[in-house]
Amino acid sequence: MRLSWREEGDRTALVVDASGDDGVAAEGDWAVLPDALVTAPAGAQSTVEPAAPRQTVAWPSMAGQWSREGDGLRFDPRFPFLAGVTYAVLCDGRRVAALTRPARPLRATTRVVAIEPDVPQVPLNLLRVSVQFSAPMRDDCALRHVHVTDAATGARRDGVFLDMTPQLWDASRTRLTLLLDPGRIKRGLVPHQESGYPLEEGRTCVVTIDAAWPDAQGQPLGEGAARSYVVGPAVRARVRPDWWVLDLPAAGTRDPLVVRFERPLDRVLVDGSLRALADHPGGESEPIPGAGEAQPDGRAWRFVPAQPWPGAPCRLRVRTRLEDLAGNAVSRVFDRDLTRREDDPVDAPWLDLPFAPRGDVG
Repeated sequence: MRLSWREEGDRTALVVDASGDDGVAAEGDWAVLPDALVTAPAGAQSTVEPAAPRQTVAWPSMAGQWSREGDGLRFDPRFPFLAGVTYAVLCDGRRVAALTRPARPLRATTRVVAIEPDVPQVPLNLLRVSVQFSAPMRDDCALRHVHVTDAATGARRDGVFLDMTPQLWDASRTRLTLLLDPGRIKRGLVPHQESGYPLEEGRTCVVTIDAAWPDAQGQPLGEGAARSYVVGPAVRARVRPDWWVLDLPAAGTRDPLVVRFERPLDRVLVDGSLRALADHPGGESEPIPGAGEAQPDGRAWRFVPAQPWPGAPCRLRVRTRLEDLAGNAVSRVFDRDLTRREDDPVDAPWLDLPFAPRGDVG
């Protein structure tokens, strides 16, 4: 009995030629073979050759359909054959032939799109690093493929990132957020006292993504990626919307509203934390439809309305959970000094910044 693969576009069938095979099709009664034969995977690591002795096996059959193929038969599986797996044809529970599906050659197509934050300098108490990929990734091996080294010496800094399960992937598995170990950032905790900060002030660190990281298909990255950061002083203060600068649009236009922050903020959180509202004479406000986007460096937000700006007062609504690169929010300081009253938490989910488009006479 001889087996072969039949490739038809993105579908593959298994073709069986049993002509002249004594004991299987000696009588040429092909009509009964589809009911007598079963196709089942023999195991991903099998090295059994088609000419191996028959063996009694009890594998479950594969779902699929048999049909005539010229002078032989073909099997079309319900689910695709898997690359690198050996499949066996059985007759009355005995293996009479086997064939391995060739492994697909690995072709690197996934790449690193960005390493964030997108700034040249980060605070000593940096809390997050994010990596954006062009396609879904394998999601359980990040810390084996992300490294932090000293730019001057090449020495690796160990224990920088928190080893956590599950890791912080977005729904598409294309963006991973890595937390620097908070226990080493917060000054009163034992890990900080024993090991110090994950980074070192005044040094330049390099975050490297190695090319061996497999994507969701098991293929390595096309190439590695790296980003350098100068490590500056720690930042321990609430985010201050009252210090932001608003570049105001003109009423009756669709010019953008640009909000410039007093420090770099977490870009992803910015996009979900700001809203433009229009005020009504009765004291109510409603969202202004449009598209807002944080700048790559997290220093500004740009909002373009779907309709021209009203000639009336507006407000920028800010979610108080919005954070900077060190995890300090509008509502609280991440590593708070309890003796500083100015760092007391803000007990409100939102803060509003009133503004009026230029040309407003109200």
